[in-house]
Amino acid sequence: MNEFGKNLEVFFVNDDRTYKRAILADLLPLSFGPEILPPNSSPSERVVIREDEHENKKMKNLTLLSQVHLARFGRPFGTDIHHSVDPESGHVYVAYSTGPSEGVLVKISDLQSSYPEITELATFPPENDHNADQWGQVMGVKFLVDIQAVCIIFSHGDVVLFHNEATEMGETVEVVGSVDSGISCMAWSPDEELVVMVTGEGSILEMTKDFDVISENPIDVEESGEDVSVNVGWGKKETQFHGTEGKQAAQRKVDTSTHTYSPDDDGQHRLSWRGDGTYFCCSSKDTRLGRRVVRVYNREAILQTTSESVDMLEHGLSWRPSGNLIASSQRLPHRHDIVFFEKNGLRHGEFTLREPQDTIVKEISWNCDSTVLAVWLQRAQGSCIQLWTMNNYKWYLKQELIYNGENSSVAGFQWDVESALVLHVVTESGSYQRNQYCWDNNVNEMLSAENAGTAAVVDGANLMLTPFRAMNVPPPMSAFTMALPYAIQHVSFSTLHGGDDMAVLLADQRVAFYEMADKATRPMPEPKLLGLIELTEIPSVSMRQIAWVSPDTLIGLQYDSDLSADSILVVKLDFDEETKAPKIVSRQDVPLEGTYQRLYFNQTYGDILLQKSDGTLASVEMDQNEPRIGQWPEIHQLPEGCLWMGTTRIGTGALEYRERAVVGLARNNRLYVNDRLISSETTSFCLHNHFLVFTTATHSARFLPLEVSLWDFKIVDNSMLPYDESIRRVERGSKIVLALPYSVNLVLQMPRGNLETVAPRAMVLSVTRDALDKCDFRTAFITCRKHRIDLNILYDHNPKVFMDNVAEFVKQVKEVDYLNLFLSFLRNEDVTQTLYPLSGSGNTIANQQQPQPVFVRSSAGGKTKYGAAVPPELAEKVNQICDAVRGELIQLDQKVYINSVLTTHVRKSPPDLEAALLLLAELKDQDQAMAEDALKFTIFLADVDRLFDVALGMYDFALVLMVAQWSQKDPREYLPFLNELRTLEKYYQRFKIDDHLKKYQSALKNLSQAGEKYFVDCVAYIKQHNLYKFALKVFDSKCPEKHRAILHIYGDSLSLNGDNEQAGVAYSMAGDKEKALEAYREAGLWREAVVLAQQLKYDDAAMSYLATGLADHLKNDRRFAEAGVLLAEYAKDSEEAVSALLEGRLWSEAIRVAYLYNRMDLMATHVTPGIADGHHDLMESIREMRDQFDKQIKRLKEVREIKIQRMLAEAAEEHMAPDDMLDNVDMMSDTTSMASGFSRYTAANSVMSRSSHSSRSSSQYTARLKKRNDRKRQAGKKGSIFEEEYLINSLRKLILRVDAAKPDVHALLKCLASSLSLERASVLQLEFSQLLNDIQDQVAVIFVPAPEEHLAKKKAAEDAKAERKKLVKQTHANAHLMSRHEEAVAQAQIAQLEEIAEQEIAEIYGEPPVMSKVVWDVDLI
Repeated sequence: MNEFGKNLEVFFVNDDRTYKRAILADLLPLSFGPEILPPNSSPSERVVIREDEHENKKMKNLTLLSQVHLARFGRPFGTDIHHSVDPESGHVYVAYSTGPSEGVLVKISDLQSSYPEITELATFPPENDHNADQWGQVMGVKFLVDIQAVCIIFSHGDVVLFHNEATEMGETVEVVGSVDSGISCMAWSPDEELVVMVTGEGSILEMTKDFDVISENPIDVEESGEDVSVNVGWGKKETQFHGTEGKQAAQRKVDTSTHTYSPDDDGQHRLSWRGDGTYFCCSSKDTRLGRRVVRVYNREAILQTTSESVDMLEHGLSWRPSGNLIASSQRLPHRHDIVFFEKNGLRHGEFTLREPQDTIVKEISWNCDSTVLAVWLQRAQGSCIQLWTMNNYKWYLKQELIYNGENSSVAGFQWDVESALVLHVVTESGSYQRNQYCWDNNVNEMLSAENAGTAAVVDGANLMLTPFRAMNVPPPMSAFTMALPYAIQHVSFSTLHGGDDMAVLLADQRVAFYEMADKATRPMPEPKLLGLIELTEIPSVSMRQIAWVSPDTLIGLQYDSDLSADSILVVKLDFDEETKAPKIVSRQDVPLEGTYQRLYFNQTYGDILLQKSDGTLASVEMDQNEPRIGQWPEIHQLPEGCLWMGTTRIGTGALEYRERAVVGLARNNRLYVNDRLISSETTSFCLHNHFLVFTTATHSARFLPLEVSLWDFKIVDNSMLPYDESIRRVERGSKIVLALPYSVNLVLQMPRGNLETVAPRAMVLSVTRDALDKCDFRTAFITCRKHRIDLNILYDHNPKVFMDNVAEFVKQVKEVDYLNLFLSFLRNEDVTQTLYPLSGSGNTIANQQQPQPVFVRSSAGGKTKYGAAVPPELAEKVNQICDAVRGELIQLDQKVYINSVLTTHVRKSPPDLEAALLLLAELKDQDQAMAEDALKFTIFLADVDRLFDVALGMYDFALVLMVAQWSQKDPREYLPFLNELRTLEKYYQRFKIDDHLKKYQSALKNLSQAGEKYFVDCVAYIKQHNLYKFALKVFDSKCPEKHRAILHIYGDSLSLNGDNEQAGVAYSMAGDKEKALEAYREAGLWREAVVLAQQLKYDDAAMSYLATGLADHLKNDRRFAEAGVLLAEYAKDSEEAVSALLEGRLWSEAIRVAYLYNRMDLMATHVTPGIADGHHDLMESIREMRDQFDKQIKRLKEVREIKIQRMLAEAAEEHMAPDDMLDNVDMMSDTTSMASGFSRYTAANSVMSRSSHSSRSSSQYTARLKKRNDRKRQAGKKGSIFEEEYLINSLRKLILRVDAAKPDVHALLKCLASSLSLERASVLQLEFSQLLNDIQDQVAVIFVPAPEEHLAKKKAAEDAKAERKKLVKQTHANAHLMSRHEEAVAQAQIAQLEEIAEQEIAEIYGEPPVMSKVVWDVDLI
């Protein structure tokens, strides 16, 4: 089975829908042969495979964060030293032998301080033990969290518990039992429920946590176990692929009888549990087989499988917590391997140690998250611990811990059970060491355009380098592999040569310096080794992190085990001018208070920071070459310890005025900037010259711009923008390797190990804007073209600069195709506002979220394109650019840039096709072939039919034929038409052409010049195309007869269309007074009509007839005063005049006319009865308005009272006090609250409530429902949600009606007073006055001023309705030209506008109607 299957889980699904779970590594052997199946699986089972995720560590290195050394916790006897860690308190318990049968238990506490506390807890055997000489050596120790006790075993079989708190008997040491045959090793299950021991007789003894025996079975048995592989007869080994070894590997027979023990085998048993506690394995020397064997047992200690025969298999044993591999070691004649087994006992790969043959593998151990394998090696000159990790099927040596001092060899080590990268080590001399690591990307982070983007990967003594600006080499390969003399511990990049020079700290405390000076040569030469220096002089001091802060200064973070303290070492360097070999000029130690875990150096700004585990920051400053430790001015401590950190500058303006900021990423994925939490789901981050870039657990990369104020530096929701450049989706589990400064490239590493270089839109736009700021138009253009950025940004970024540098733009972007591409993309839209708003500028996100018709179609160049609603300042953008570029191209060489010049004509708005064709005609006379090529290009840009029509409209038949020749037109379509035109005379020919092109005005003008014989045709053409006004200009006063004829037919047209007033004017100008009088009569213009009648010498009878007809027309229009004048003065009928005036309630004028013509009889017969009828009608109208006003006021108060009662009821239901609720009641609540309340007691309103809700969803809204709501709104049915609105509107109309009656009342009161009808006048005045007073008293109750929220909602609805209507119309008109994305965006905007526009807003607020201030009453009444 290959490595790719290590994380797979298999579910066996039965027919009854039950399933069994297993790990694929448990089921399939190394050969992955299909003949192997679980022994208890049935044929009906289906296999479902799922792969787990593991953190990506491919490009990362291990960095030593902190060290704690305890010089001596005791004086052990021999090498039997064992230790265990309390994961809760962090205390370390060490048990060791002080003699053949004596031992001591020691507790090491307060490890975070400089001086840990050592406490001797117990000595063994106890003082009262009678068998003191039979305890033997300490064989193991384990701290048990549940019972807060330490379990210690001895070689003679005693099992002891030391309790942190005394038992009921008052004792802390408890001997829980003894194994007569002795104990060789012990292993507790991960859940601490079971303990497994190997007895002196070679048996597996399993007990519960209370030490009750579960089973005891011998180890060396003939059986292979319950889960031994079963051959089902297919997929034989001989038929499988064997790689480069070929088929001979299938025929090769392995003689297992020759397999034996390793000479380095210590002969002891080893136990190891799997991480989930379901299995454990045991490694033992099988005397029957004569070799070491690994056996796998289940939780009940029943043998499951036995490993395949491996020659010289050694004693080391560790089961990977993830469960897929069991690690051990194997000595071969020519090498030493770390080998792996699967749970079924089959081999599963290996890797070779890079050690001499005399090196012994003492122990191996996986850390708790299965990412690092620690190998303890015993060398001739001492011991060491190597930390290995595997990625991309390659094993990397990441760190090497060296113990070469006298009596300082390793006696034991153990990974922390909770902190995956914390290693505990004890030595034979009785010292303790705690090392904490973290994963780091060692990359060049200098913000320089010369930065090659170098990433360094450590592999033992090999440093693997890849400059990502030049190439992307996927791991495990690299561009360069630098071999160093010793294992690498840390890498630091300098400020030289764009930050690519390196200082490499080796495990033997030497530093190697590399120079990468020549980065322009291809292929790029590998970095040059300048030399090495010895860093430390004191054996007790160990350097763990370095920073090459300046060409002559190296700073290191070191730990002194004698002082148990950290310090800073500042080394001054000098490089030889010829060989560039480094040498040390001076060293200076600067002591530190406390323990620091990070030394950070910013290559760009020179910041040097130290960080403690709690987030406390300290800065290192070089004052006149003297180091000084101080506080970071902006922030003294991060909210928590951040393993990964960086510094940057945030703000606008010049760099020196920006604020300094610390960026930190904690273990729990919290990303901080100073003390502010930016994101709680960050998985990785890096600093770009314009952005803070980070990936999130939701599989996205975010880009926070640094050019904003520190207060505004945060994640902003830009989901309403059509293109949000601040976020980009990435593959699941992607991590950032580096973001190349001043480049568009972001290097990501996928979970499966491969590297991908992406160009996020944010970084592409930043590079484009930087180039435009420097007037580097070519770089900006190439970047936009390559990454599909709208080319309008070249102008929109800074229009003035672009227009001032058009010549420079043409000079840089000199390729014709590039210029044509740029011109073709132009449109009257500012993309810096619509597509690419600059974050942090005045274009705030809030403004961008307002509903805007972003996708509006506009036609340009014969093609329809998208664009925002064009403001006036952008209306001529395309034309200005085209004119400016054309001017520069003509100055350079018009023939070379002929296609681009033609493009500037075609792309204008509207397209100047005529100018383009004139240029082609001019070119045709000079170079026929070039003209044809240019014409073909023009046809590509513009619609050929449109070009044909424009050429035809130029009356140039040669040009027309040239266009037609290169089009797709059939000659049979256009040749007959052209031949027919050639036979016509000049102006008539042009008339035919213009008429064909529907250029009617030009056609009429040409037809008018064709001769007198075509005037009749002109008149017909004018009538056909409604060209009357233009015809009056063509046939002006110089041709009076033709001018009058045109006026006459124009008047006929106006009269026919009902515009009698203008028709009368036209007839008058044409001299036709009869038709003019008739037109004025139909228009009701009686003054003009009677004037014309007098000019026509009408007699009295004719004039009377005309006046009577006009008076009837005026009375129908309720123009009674004018009708009275006509009847009295022109018809000479005073009686009819008085009747008309009385009908219009013009009492005083009627009396005047009666007395003027001395018709006293009309006073009795017409005027007095008319006044009486007017008084009666007005009184009835006033009383009707009074009744309506009283009823509606009463109902309005009831409706509002019901609303208050409803709100009080809702408050009671919510257990709120009514008084408190009333304080927050809005008497005039909006329609939402009205609808929800009225639906409680009105059946009809429940429908309205549902319809109101459905109107908010565009998918459920229908025109029928809207019409029904409008009808109900107008009806104002009692109990409906629209009743209040209906009552207010009705009262508004009633008040206006009362106000309109004031002139009639005033006129009638004067007549009644003058006729001494004071009683009736008094009643009328009293009734009307009371009605006005009541209205005035109730106006404040009826009309409540609208709150700002209601006004804003109403205005938003009105605006959204107008915008939606406009956008829907444009979208439907251009739907066939829209892409799917554009259509989706447009529909989303329509839905958003519809939701706002179609909400129900009841008109229950507003100002009262304005009543007139005219005097209506009579004081003497």
